[in-house]
Amino acid sequence: RGDSNQDGIIDISDAIDILGYLFTGGGTVTCEDAGDVNDDGVIDLSDGIYLLDYLFKHERQPPSPFPQPGKDSTDDLLAC
Repeated sequence: RGDSNQDGIIDISDAIDILGYLFTGGGTVTCEDAGDVNDDGVIDLSDGIYLLDYLFKHERQPPSPFPQPGKDSTDDLLAC
């Protein structure tokens, strides 16, 4: 969760990727569950903000699976 560009590092490029996916069609969110940073079942603006808050304001970390890759146990319509 959080590594939306699947480069193995969770950083600002993932937040940029999510925002690009949402607003410019330029993001590369290939694993929807990774892009659903706050685990609410949708990829939206709040996911990019949640990740930025975690990275720069040291707020809550994303829910499991985080920070390592893994299966999302939340029942939603997102795939990966």
